[in-house]
Amino acid sequence: MSKTPHQPIRLMMTGGHITPAIATIEEVHAQHPDWEIVFIGRKTALEGYATHSEEYRLIRGLGLKFLPISTGRLKREGGVSAVIALLKLPVGIVQAAWYIAWQKPSIIVSFGGYIALPVVLVAWVYRIPIVTHEQTTRPGLANRIIARIATKICVSFPDTVTQFPSHTNLVVTGLPVRQSVFSVPKSSPFTLDPTFPLLFIVGGSTGSTSMNDVVFQALPALLSRYTVVHQVGRISENSAKEVQEGLDGSVRDRYLPLPYIATDAYSFLLHKAAMIIGRSGANTVTEIAIAAKTAIFIPLPWSGGHEQYYNAKILQDAGSALILEQKHVSADSLVMHVHAMMEALPERSRKAKAFAVRIGHDGAKRFVAVIDDILSV
Repeated sequence: MSKTPHQPIRLMMTGGHITPAIATIEEVHAQHPDWEIVFIGRKTALEGYATHSEEYRLIRGLGLKFLPISTGRLKREGGVSAVIALLKLPVGIVQAAWYIAWQKPSIIVSFGGYIALPVVLVAWVYRIPIVTHEQTTRPGLANRIIARIATKICVSFPDTVTQFPSHTNLVVTGLPVRQSVFSVPKSSPFTLDPTFPLLFIVGGSTGSTSMNDVVFQALPALLSRYTVVHQVGRISENSAKEVQEGLDGSVRDRYLPLPYIATDAYSFLLHKAAMIIGRSGANTVTEIAIAAKTAIFIPLPWSGGHEQYYNAKILQDAGSALILEQKHVSADSLVMHVHAMMEALPERSRKAKAFAVRIGHDGAKRFVAVIDDILSV
C-alpha cells in the first residue's frame, strides 16, 4: 500500500501529542505543499465527555481531514480497567484497517501513545513505512511496542536512545516545535495590568483538573502580587468562571482563566511571563527552555515511566526550574514556592538563558528530513 509513481504522497499522522504534530504539519506545508495529510486521533478530550479534543479542533481548523478512532489505553498495572482497555484495542484495529484501506497512505507518521498503536499495527501488516517520534525522555508502553516495528524511531533527547532495545534505526532529531514559539507577537492579545508580574499557569492541551483545584485555592494570595493567566482546559472552564466571580473585586481583573490558548497568544504568554507553572510534558518543557523561562513544574503523577518528572528534571538540573510533587502540593506551599522563585528570578533567569542556547531549533526540519529519506527509498 505504499506510494506508486501516479499516487500523490499522503501522510497519515496519528498519536496523542498534537503540538509536535502541528509543528511537523507546518514544516511539511513549507517544504512539500503538494503532500496530502490526514490525521487519526481522539474526537473527544476524555473518554465519557462530549467535549471535542484539541487535536480535533486544531486539525479541522487547518482544513485537514480528521478521522476519529476509539481504542483502549494500554496500562502497566493490572485490574479490571486494564482488561477493559485491552478489549477495546480490536475496535481501534478494525477502524485503523478501514482508514488505511480507504486512504492508502504513503507513510504512517506516529506521535506515540495508545491512539497510534492500532494504526501502526495495521500499517506494519500492510508493510507501509512507519516513522514514530518519541517526545519524552522516557517512552510509554505503547511507544515501546511501536518502536519494535517502526521503520525509523526519532527522539527529542540524546538520553532517550538508551530507552530502546535497538539503536540501529534510531535518529535524534530534537522536538518539532511550532515556529511561533521562536518569536514574540508585537501586540498583546490580552488586556493585562503591566504593574504586576505575569504568572502563566498551563496544564497541557486539556488542562489539569487536579492541578487547577490547587491553583483555584491559591488565587487570592497569588493575585495580591501577580497577574495570573490560567489555561484551565475546557473541562474546568465553568469551574474557573465560578472561581473568578467569587474573587474580591480588587483582584478579579488580574485573573484571566482560558479554556484553551491559541498559538499566537500562547507565544506571547510564553515570552512575556515572569514565570510559568504547569505540568511537564516534553513540549511544555522544551518550549519553556527555548524561551529561557523560569518554571515550577508539577509533573503528572501517573505519566508512563514517570516521564514528566524526567522531562522536568532536565530544567531543574539546569537551575532554571523547580519540581514539586503533586501529592505534596497545597495552595499554601504553591504560593510559598512561587514567592521564593520570584525572589531568585535574576539568578534563575541567567541559568535559563545559558541553557536556552543548547536547545535545538530545527527539530521539525530534521524530522521531516527523516520522512523524506524513507519515502525516497
